[in-house]
Amino acid sequence: MLRATLLAVCLAGFGPAPCDAQSTVSQARIGVLAYLGYEDALVRWHGLKRYLDASVPTHEFELVPMTLASASSQIAGGQVDFVLTNPGHFVDLSKDHAMSVLATRNVQRSDGSFSAEFGSLIIARSNSGIEELSDARDKSVAAIDKMAFGGFQLAWREFDNAQINLFTDTKSLVFVGFPMDGVIDRVATGQADIGIIRSGLMERVLAEGTYAKDDFTFLNTNVTFAHPDMLSTRLYPEWPFAALANVAPTLRDAVTIALLNAKDSPLAHDARLRNYWSSPVAYHAAIGLKQAFAFRVESPSTWQRIAAFLPLIAAFAAGLAIVVTLAMRILGQGSERGSDHALPMPAPDKDMPNLTKRERQILDYITEGYSSKEIAQQLKISPKTVEFHRANLLKKFDARSSTQLVALAT
Repeated sequence: MLRATLLAVCLAGFGPAPCDAQSTVSQARIGVLAYLGYEDALVRWHGLKRYLDASVPTHEFELVPMTLASASSQIAGGQVDFVLTNPGHFVDLSKDHAMSVLATRNVQRSDGSFSAEFGSLIIARSNSGIEELSDARDKSVAAIDKMAFGGFQLAWREFDNAQINLFTDTKSLVFVGFPMDGVIDRVATGQADIGIIRSGLMERVLAEGTYAKDDFTFLNTNVTFAHPDMLSTRLYPEWPFAALANVAPTLRDAVTIALLNAKDSPLAHDARLRNYWSSPVAYHAAIGLKQAFAFRVESPSTWQRIAAFLPLIAAFAAGLAIVVTLAMRILGQGSERGSDHALPMPAPDKDMPNLTKRERQILDYITEGYSSKEIAQQLKISPKTVEFHRANLLKKFDARSSTQLVALAT
């Protein structure tokens, strides 16, 4: 390692003047999401620390475990220079802290390839009669945590698209925490009817021989065929490695180069690096999901306040109906010529247009900010077909633009 070489040279008395190797080495702190606890985070990312120590000799890197709750205050307090966390958490942190994504994690999949995308898998016991997402109604569901991105929120979106509210339409929704294997155990033993896990976990469990594939039914697996692991959701970008705005450009660039070169670097093998890295992918899919989740789940207080006034609204409507009825009778009796005097009735609310399954899929992507080309790639259809359905959606919603379409649809 370069630092060791510099120190040996100094100790041997070579060089223009006495030197202290440590004096030229600065500290750089990487905040890592400790979703399995403090000690696990230090062990899990130790290879990354060793690799960056060897690849960026001007700095020594320190791992700083963070939680979903503590990360924002740690960033604000200047305790970290870089952030390594799941995409949903990154989106949340980006609202209050300026960060730039340097690289996206590449994880090895079940077929040995590396991918910068992942999803969630929704499972049920074999012979349970559960075959579709809609079968979750009045069933028990197990997941990791309400705020878990791959362990809940990705699957929540698919259920929401299938008109199933996991919080109100199921018999029970239980968050069991980590490790995620516990979700599989609950489904296998009948403690839960349905389980939500991160993609890739089932392949590992099956390879270990803990369970057999025939023990489970996998829901919504036709969502995509472009991924080696079983999926029940669309694909989302892997974990980002981000630099805070105050990081020196020279350090930011050095770390970026090191991460992108990891796959071909002998230093990565020596450091036993678990994952490789690629240039940053777009995180707008994660942003769209977080916005939808915040609107539908995280801010229910507005709807609760509205619900509290529903009895008053109903009473007012009933009273108004009586007044209108009496007024119409009075007007009718006061007419000597028998002419009809009818109060104008309010026009009924315009019904939401009927959409085909494909139109609903494309509308979901449009509301998340996908372009026609990106939608075509996700659905494995031509961009012209996407544009055809987009035109139909504009017509059905009587919208003049995609922006107006999104506003009307949401």
